Amino acid sequence: MNSQNTVVEVVLVLLVVGWFVYRQTRWQDLDPNRIWRGPIILGVIGFVRLRSAIPAAGIGAVAVVLLVISAALSIAVGLAMGALSQVRRAESGWQARTGLLGSLLWLVLLAVRIGVDIGAKHAGAEVVASVGAILLMPALNRAGRGVVLAGRAGQPRLVAAD
Repeated sequence: MNSQNTVVEVVLVLLVVGWFVYRQTRWQDLDPNRIWRGPIILGVIGFVRLRSAIPAAGIGAVAVVLLVISAALSIAVGLAMGALSQVRRAESGWQARTGLLGSLLWLVLLAVRIGVDIGAKHAGAEVVASVGAILLMPALNRAGRGVVLAGRAGQPRLVAAD
């Protein structure tokens, strides 16, 4: 039964990741409210969940270092994704798409995050693999991307209409 659950979980993860990559390669309206809604919601939930995951004794230096490195990497990849995104003017306003290269960066970030979680568990820094920490990373990634896209909305790169 356990291996059957693992297969189902892997399939679900692949479907979700595939959906995100698909969405990032499609033109979407660049709505300032939508740019910040996701990172704020994920960030608040992640912060609250992370606080509840911290043991009473506190967190160790290894956990702090791994959290800082993960956060910095998430922001850096988000900034790169924003810089790689294409922006265009459409009838409905500004539109953006991250594109395939930006999506590949996101997949690399996901793989690194999984590696950090595995390393953190072996190092006794389980808080790094908590739901709160996991939610904070995409929040920071989306915020980094949002900062760049919000700044670029007035200075789009010219791209051919699809």
